[in-house]
Amino acid sequence: MTDPVRAPWEAPMRLALEEAARAPLTGDVPVGAVVLAEDGAVLATGRNERELTGDPTGHAEVLALRRAAAARGSWRLTGCTLVVTLEPCTMCAGALVLSRVDRVVYGARDEKAGAAGSLWDVVRDRRLNHRPEVIQGVLEAECARQLTAFFRDARGGAAETLGPRTPGSQDPGRQTPGSQSACPQTPGQRAAGQGPGNGLPER
Repeated sequence: MTDPVRAPWEAPMRLALEEAARAPLTGDVPVGAVVLAEDGAVLATGRNERELTGDPTGHAEVLALRRAAAARGSWRLTGCTLVVTLEPCTMCAGALVLSRVDRVVYGARDEKAGAAGSLWDVVRDRRLNHRPEVIQGVLEAECARQLTAFFRDARGGAAETLGPRTPGSQDPGRQTPGSQSACPQTPGQRAAGQGPGNGLPER
């Protein structure tokens, strides 16, 4: 049965998946984003480029928003929708609020750092002056598989499982607040661009 809420966003999510697939070519985590205008036309795309550019803000969402604003000639992206393969982090969620997009559509949940309903819900915080609509779980399994495959390859076979989990379950590949593995990066890890305790590039 067709999901009337998520089905309309599957085509742009596939474009975001295609964009994400290019990120590992530069050593970046495969996350892709697409910004759509009010009529559904693609304004801009982006993929993670932090490893490529050395820019700490080089996440797919931020890059797609910058390019969409340049294409429109205004930082206000009222009426636009951002579609992204992974739930936005706090930085990207803040950028989405500030850009005034109408809607955020994402695929895989990020229990470790998600800020659109998982760990935090920045985009719908009632204390802020703009709250985009959020639609989650569009092509979630496909988005999660793409990320899981990347982390499996990077770890030489040990996969980091992403996607839906049952209440109370803990993903062994994720770090939870307060867990021993969720420790700060060591100076050596920071110098190598590795995530805390896992030897992988961070998102």
